[in-house]
Amino acid sequence: MNTKEEIIKALEGTCDGYAPPAVFTQTATVSQMGACGCTFPDANTDPLKMSTLALQMSKQFGFAMARVPYCLTVEAERFGCEINMGGGGIPPMVVNSPYRSEEIMDVPEGLMSVDEFVSGGRCATVLKAAEICSKKEDIFTIAGMCDPLAVVCHILGMENFLMGALMEPDRADRWVAAITPHISAYANALSEVSDCVTIVTEGESDIIPPDMFDMFVTEHIKGAIGGMRSYSVVHCCGDTSAVLENLASLGETALSVETAYDPEGVVGQVGSKVRLVGGLNPVETLYQGGPAEIIGCAKRYSELGYAVIAPECGVPPLTPDGNLSAFAKYRES
Repeated sequence: MNTKEEIIKALEGTCDGYAPPAVFTQTATVSQMGACGCTFPDANTDPLKMSTLALQMSKQFGFAMARVPYCLTVEAERFGCEINMGGGGIPPMVVNSPYRSEEIMDVPEGLMSVDEFVSGGRCATVLKAAEICSKKEDIFTIAGMCDPLAVVCHILGMENFLMGALMEPDRADRWVAAITPHISAYANALSEVSDCVTIVTEGESDIIPPDMFDMFVTEHIKGAIGGMRSYSVVHCCGDTSAVLENLASLGETALSVETAYDPEGVVGQVGSKVRLVGGLNPVETLYQGGPAEIIGCAKRYSELGYAVIAPECGVPPLTPDGNLSAFAKYRES
């Protein structure tokens, strides 16, 4: 049986036996939407529907956690980005921004205040949904958000930011610095209504040159983590081998990265510095694999020393129910 207490003990390094299963990234699947009657786009904008869909992971499969929201666009939308709110199994995505141009423009004067940012729009929606989930007994509530770098990449456009970071790094960094107070305040607010906050960063080596990691990630994300009142998990997709030490030194409770390239090496390099969560490739294993493969992979990563077994990115919306059930119950096999 999965329990909230097991996840807490795992994050504190005191859990015995196989590591508990949980999902710190997006959880919604088409099957869950159909079962609880809360679908996209409404589950992305209504706090009751958002929380109901989040709690379906526990109701349908037996996980001891709920995670909101289901996308990485909440903060970007607050800064004026145009969002396609999704539908079916398609999550919201940024489709345009008033700040995109051939060159990185200066940070405009008159960005909304920090208080306005946190208290309005879908920031308020996620806060309310997390609060609803947190009132459920034995549910470990996880709230997701983007770090300042990830938000700026949405605002300016990934290619424009990357070019700007190389050609005019100070101007690019001024954007990240300008919104850091907003993101830090949001992180703090989420930590007050959640057991854990997952912060997604775009700090992987193929996006940000490793020698610029501290400038664009470390300097800005540390403050957000330091102000939290809950556990924290930093999640980064892609190849993080060149910045793994940096990622493990941000002050977070646990780190989530892709490890297929060398899971033993990841544990050996940073396993003594930060707790690790992950182990399941979300596409090749959780979506395309079968129960036996999922169970074997989960047990392998637990034996390697992972604190919590989790998908290493968001759960694919068409993931079979049987696979999620096998994941939730992998310790029983």
